[in-house]
Amino acid sequence: MNDFFSDGSPFLRHPLLTAERTRREIDFLVDALPLPPGARVLDVGCGFGRHSVELAHRGFHVLGIDPAAAMIRAAREKAQEAGVDVEFQQVAAEGYFTAEPFDAALCLFTTLGQVPPASDDDNRDLLTTVFDSLKEGGRFALELPQKQPALDALKPSDRFGSDTSYAQVDRSYDAGTGIVTEKFHIVSPDGSQDFHLRYRLFTRQDVTGLLTAAGLQLRKGYDGYTGADLTADSPAMLFICAK
Repeated sequence: MNDFFSDGSPFLRHPLLTAERTRREIDFLVDALPLPPGARVLDVGCGFGRHSVELAHRGFHVLGIDPAAAMIRAAREKAQEAGVDVEFQQVAAEGYFTAEPFDAALCLFTTLGQVPPASDDDNRDLLTTVFDSLKEGGRFALELPQKQPALDALKPSDRFGSDTSYAQVDRSYDAGTGIVTEKFHIVSPDGSQDFHLRYRLFTRQDVTGLLTAAGLQLRKGYDGYTGADLTADSPAMLFICAK
């Protein structure tokens, strides 16, 4: 079974990650952080580069990092197609080091909490990397699902597509580890592929504790990109922090 972020991943064709959604998210973050013109921004867990490319369109200087080779290749292709200059590096955030600190950092969508195959260790140590990578007074935006609303909405299975081309998704949750496992069976006329994704869910209290332990100061918690205050019912938590 393939890792979810490998070649051929359904993540690369995620129907909800539209250009319009990306623009709205960056609109919000530019104001909420806020980002000064020409700021240097570190995009942690950049995936296929949707946020990095949008930031570069707006004149920011961006470095996107991600441990998955397939994601970095896709991000470079996306930047080239968009005609923008973005630097991408294949590296796990936990092991990244820079000698030139950034004005701001982003860690968005479901990056924090990813669990590699054959392990129950998540990537929470990336928060220390973020702290070390920021200038004094630098800002950090962290987005991730909120545990209980995510569990309330978790469907054991879904199927999308037609009889000959479809995606079957099966999900399970381990209450002992707090880890969700999603298994994807992708079928097309050319054959089939299987992918798996594992991630740990966090409560608001979990995240504030992790941020504090990393030395990051929480400035504001939002209900995703709505602009409303974060509540116990918010599906997505968006934290704005400072070094």
